[in-house]
Amino acid sequence: MRAVGERLAQAVGDYILRDARVPRALLPTALRALADGQGLARVDLAVEGGRLRAIAPVGRLGAGAVLDLAGRQVWPSFHDLHTHLDKTHTLARAPNADGTLLGAVKAVMADHARWHAAELETRADFALRCAWAHGTAGLRTHVDAAGPQARMSWDVMQALRARWAGRIRLQMVAMAPMDTYLGAQAEAFVRRVAESGGVLGGVTRIPGLPPAAARQRLALALDALFGWAGRYGLDVDLHVDESCEPAADSLREVARAAQAKGVRGYVVCGHCCSLAVQPEAVREQALDLCLEAGLAIVSLPLVNLFLQDRSAGRTPRLRGLAPLHEIAGHGIPVALASDNCGDAFHAYGDYDPLEVLREGVRNGHLDGAAADWSASVTATPARLMRHPARGMLEEGGAADFIVFDARSMPELLARPQSDRIVVRGGRPLAESLPSFAELDCALAEAGHA
Repeated sequence: MRAVGERLAQAVGDYILRDARVPRALLPTALRALADGQGLARVDLAVEGGRLRAIAPVGRLGAGAVLDLAGRQVWPSFHDLHTHLDKTHTLARAPNADGTLLGAVKAVMADHARWHAAELETRADFALRCAWAHGTAGLRTHVDAAGPQARMSWDVMQALRARWAGRIRLQMVAMAPMDTYLGAQAEAFVRRVAESGGVLGGVTRIPGLPPAAARQRLALALDALFGWAGRYGLDVDLHVDESCEPAADSLREVARAAQAKGVRGYVVCGHCCSLAVQPEAVREQALDLCLEAGLAIVSLPLVNLFLQDRSAGRTPRLRGLAPLHEIAGHGIPVALASDNCGDAFHAYGDYDPLEVLREGVRNGHLDGAAADWSASVTATPARLMRHPARGMLEEGGAADFIVFDARSMPELLARPQSDRIVVRGGRPLAESLPSFAELDCALAEAGHA
């Protein structure tokens, strides 16, 4: 791969990448019939003036400077639909005492008092640099929208969005308690989100009430939320049923409310773990409702496998993974994303969508159609982020892509692909992954060692 990278770095002006393998799901429809049994199509890619001038079957493009990839895979840029940049890299000072979801919530809420603009900017910018080096062009972050840190966090993310414009398209979701949409300040809250180009969000769980009362309160809150979304033309992205409890079924309430309000924007539901443990008839009915309402689902395999069915000294029995085959089988758009990295919810992760896809394929038994699932970290989230041109390889689009030293899907998913070549505007990136030691030093300078 070093030789490939050197030749790409030396390429001046126009060139042709000969014999690249691309997942059919990431190519124009006319080229998908070229795919082999793994779902990979062999094509040539012509780069001209920083854009993809042409994509054609191998050997069909004209003469010019040619770089033979010998069947290595080429993918468009990644899009990471669900992250938490405000919490990222706080694990060292806010560990999770018992490793559970509730323990993570408590740890992060206690850590809110330590958040200030300089240290938050340092942590989030480090995360974006990691995502950039891995090949990500679009990233959506949920931002805690309750508590004294809320406005500061939102302002920091807006500043980062401006700084990273042209490299990573950053979107923010206002992650608010559901009662927010019923309160006297609801419209002021929604208007601020709309004015800053954000997305409405929240967690579909009403704490402190018995089940019947909680369900009634949630229905009122969802009705209000989708009313505001329709009025202000906003997309919605919610945390839904993040547990392995069969009784957790707020996904159905989301679908009903969205359909009742006739919401025209994108509605994304994250997690949806409880679907995997519900009776088949209950699950199928819920998915039917989602399809009718036009919902999309984003699964977070790294974090949900890490948190769900956790008990000290006991091996988990349940996977905590949304039923990916069944969701896709219903024709519901489904994405995979990073979620939390380096915090009380998940001690690991590096904002690498390929790692997310690899673990999704392995744990969700997606290997029979792994190449088609490439869309779950590229084309599908790009569309849901309203950034469709960056999630596909298309003629006339930007020459933004990633070259992997792998010819097949098993080769691709067998290794971390740490020697991947990220190309933007037809030229390989010079930046590499930042060192965690650098993050330590930067946080110390920001006032929080």
